[in-house]
Amino acid sequence: MAELTPRAMIRSMLQGDRLPRPLLLPIVFALGARLENLSPRAFLGNATRIASSQRQIRNVLGLDGVTCYFDPYLEAEAFGCELTWSADEMTRVLRPRGGNATDLREQLRAPGEIAGRGRIPVACDVLRRLKVMLPGEPALMAGVSGPCALADLLVGSARTAESSRPEEVEFAAELTASVCTSFLESDANVIFIREDGASIQNCKQWAELLSPIVNAIRFYEALPVLLFDGFPPEAALTALEAGCEGVICPSAIDLASGRILSASAALPSAYLPETCLLPGQDEDGALGRLLQALARDTNLCLLTSQRDVPKDVDVKSLASLFSGLRSVSRVMA
Repeated sequence: MAELTPRAMIRSMLQGDRLPRPLLLPIVFALGARLENLSPRAFLGNATRIASSQRQIRNVLGLDGVTCYFDPYLEAEAFGCELTWSADEMTRVLRPRGGNATDLREQLRAPGEIAGRGRIPVACDVLRRLKVMLPGEPALMAGVSGPCALADLLVGSARTAESSRPEEVEFAAELTASVCTSFLESDANVIFIREDGASIQNCKQWAELLSPIVNAIRFYEALPVLLFDGFPPEAALTALEAGCEGVICPSAIDLASGRILSASAALPSAYLPETCLLPGQDEDGALGRLLQALARDTNLCLLTSQRDVPKDVDVKSLASLFSGLRSVSRVMA
């Protein structure tokens, strides 16, 4: 029997089927600037070079997905927040617009307008290019900011008027939904939703706002993956389970026991340990063998990374790790 393509595996996974092996979907985006010998600023605005680098990364690492765009400041800059780059165009600082929800809404006639601003059209262009350049597979991936993470970027994390917070988060959710739709209409197969657990003040409201975004992603037969910055608050996970079905929320792996911490029974997924993504990692292969055993012996459906893989990663070591994980097979019932 021919092996399922990554996109077919995603459709199967959304239907609740057990996969013959986990999907390998780490976020590998900044490495592209290094491969293209571009500064991050130049790279982020060049759809041609991004697509070229992602094809190279796919060929070398053999991943199930290519990261077409992943930038935490994408929506905030498109909205109008000031982004200041260093002289060498390697680092940047985002200045929030400030104000309250009313002030934010005055900046756009409609939240949907954000899809045509900033570098969001560049991201959509990359998705469309890679669909043609890599037909049939792999999965095309893109990242967006979750409602609370985006609200922080728009108005700043330090506020004087906490009473306006629910309205700010609601507005941010509308922007996130608009960007998600643009990516999905450009044929994204995986949407990573970045969220800051420490910024979630009203867990019930947050989960309710996230639910239609997740539903839209699944309607397009794409995979919604929620990435928390740090450990997710227990109250947020409880609200998520009660009010937002179908989102995948990866867990950490306990290297001491070789077990997944707090894995979902329905669609267990996990972050690759950051130690395997650092230069000079795992020279004796012990971590790779542990991950292979975990992938083989559990119903783990997805392995990703909690954030963008460092651009100075040891590509050869990473390719070896992923080759081993890709060779894992499980006996299907």
